[in-house]
Amino acid sequence: MKYGRHQIDKAGEIAISSREDDIVKNAIAKINDWRSLHLFVLDKLQTGINEIINNNRINATFTSRRLKRLTSIIYKLDLNPQMKLGGMQDIGGLRVVLPNIKTLDKLYTILQANVPEGFMLEKSPINYIEFPKESGYRSVHFVYKFVSDNNDYNGLRVELQVRTKLQHFWAMAVETAGLVTKTPLKSSQGADEWLEFFKYVSSLFAIKEERNILPVHSNQGLTTRDLMKLLYVLDKKYNLCDTLKALRVTNNFAIKENYTNKYYILNINFKTKRVNVNPYNDETSAMNDYSRLERVSQDAKNAVVLVSVSKIKELQEAYPSYFLDTSDFLRILDRIISNCEKMKLV
Repeated sequence: MKYGRHQIDKAGEIAISSREDDIVKNAIAKINDWRSLHLFVLDKLQTGINEIINNNRINATFTSRRLKRLTSIIYKLDLNPQMKLGGMQDIGGLRVVLPNIKTLDKLYTILQANVPEGFMLEKSPINYIEFPKESGYRSVHFVYKFVSDNNDYNGLRVELQVRTKLQHFWAMAVETAGLVTKTPLKSSQGADEWLEFFKYVSSLFAIKEERNILPVHSNQGLTTRDLMKLLYVLDKKYNLCDTLKALRVTNNFAIKENYTNKYYILNINFKTKRVNVNPYNDETSAMNDYSRLERVSQDAKNAVVLVSVSKIKELQEAYPSYFLDTSDFLRILDRIISNCEKMKLV
């Protein structure tokens, strides 16, 4: 690799602990350069995964990829003192969203037996669908190591997430609520009402996909009716769905079918409720602007992320949280709440 594990670990330690501006600036510059190398590897992984998907006639809803935000990297290192930056496996992330759980099961089996050319599967995939996180998060994660004669990229690791549309709606709603409340809900931190709300929804979505509910709910012996009632009461008490419904942003970007850009920087301003979308064909320009915008961004005021989608019309579908858009999630929640009232559960 261009940077040894020790070099990157050290840069990460400096970024979270040093108080000397020049030293921190140099460490961040090294992290950004190392992070940018993952774009090439992500491109290779997406090509390989798409080939597997197409060869097996899998109908994916969409694929997308992103580089982990610098603030997310720093937060993760802060939250896990034992973790080193060089061991972080999701600096570059590819996501495949599938229409239903049956298609996901099929692709999951195929991916366990077929590794994209130029990669090796670092370890067994982590199945957060059968064994969800405490937060209620569900997806399957594969970690791949890139094997190349080019020393800059050889050994870099990237993560593939495979999830259903329903799981994607849930995850993006959690991310949206986290952005708005300025709390890491997906790390099971934040207001109890939001954490409980998303746990109830996770279990109800799991029932819809014929999967197990969360252990915290099964241990209490909760039924579908119990979960629906608890969700209803919690929502009415704290107006959580109404809070999400009230979110609206202005998009300054006209989506056109003939756009051929590879990368997009999404920059959302929480105060003005406006999202700026800047398209790029050149990887270097995209990365330079991304690093610059991250330096001046403030988590309380705005958030910025560098992403890529295969079709421009998929941009908001793949990253609805950056448009504060939870409409797909809320349509399902409205049906659950309406059914509660029809069934007179409350």
